[in-house]
Amino acid sequence: MQTHRILSAFTIFLMVVLVAAGWFLVAQPQLAAADTANTALAGVQSQIAATQANITRLISQQKKLPGLTKDLAALRLSIPSAADSSEYINGLDALAAASGVTITDLTLNDPVVYSSPAPAAPAASAGGSTPSPTPTPTPTSAPATTTPSTPMGWTAPSDPRINSGNFIAIPVSVTTFGDWPTTLTFLKGLQTGQRLFLVTGISTELDTTGALKATVKGYIYVLLDPASAKIDTSKAEAALTPTPTPTPTVSTSPNPSGSSTPTPTTSPTP
Repeated sequence: MQTHRILSAFTIFLMVVLVAAGWFLVAQPQLAAADTANTALAGVQSQIAATQANITRLISQQKKLPGLTKDLAALRLSIPSAADSSEYINGLDALAAASGVTITDLTLNDPVVYSSPAPAAPAASAGGSTPSPTPTPTPTSAPATTTPSTPMGWTAPSDPRINSGNFIAIPVSVTTFGDWPTTLTFLKGLQTGQRLFLVTGISTELDTTGALKATVKGYIYVLLDPASAKIDTSKAEAALTPTPTPTPTVSTSPNPSGSSTPTPTTSPTP
């Protein structure tokens, strides 16, 4: 009887040991592996969802690609990667003929490199310890002049990709003869044409025959390569190399017969 009890207790102990061994040696590693697999699966599913969202976004943007390509082509015509002075003068000649004015003088001056606008100076705090600068005395013999200043709280927009190594402005001056309607048509075409033209000044006067003489000054621009991290100086020089300049022809418009055929006085030089 005592032996039977001992065998029963030993059997029960052996079963407990086997169950514990099965848990620690088989069940627990499998559960840990399953948990690791579930975590990896969740990560993969998250990556798949992000990839699908990115694909959806790219498909949506791809539909806009033709329009963006068209806009880019227009922008490249507006600000080309070279001076293209010959083509620009031909365009002015065609615009003058279509508007009904006569170009009597055309000047393209030396290019001017771009200078990024300086950020607005921070206003000094009331309790700051920085000493204020001593004002410079103004001579009593000449009144002080007031120069235009940047509006308070406003900073001119700028882009680090646009700098003096890749963005150039070319000063242009155009003088025409015509009447008011034809001159206004020419000025409108000058500002709305393919090539970007920034008007900086206009002067007009009537000659003895009653014809209107108008002189408009402004800038056209050259953008070499804003996407490049470093711009080689030789590229800027090559882009601004003057090309043979054609002579604009006089348009067949009701203008004074004594107008001479205009010839550009200068062309862009590096």
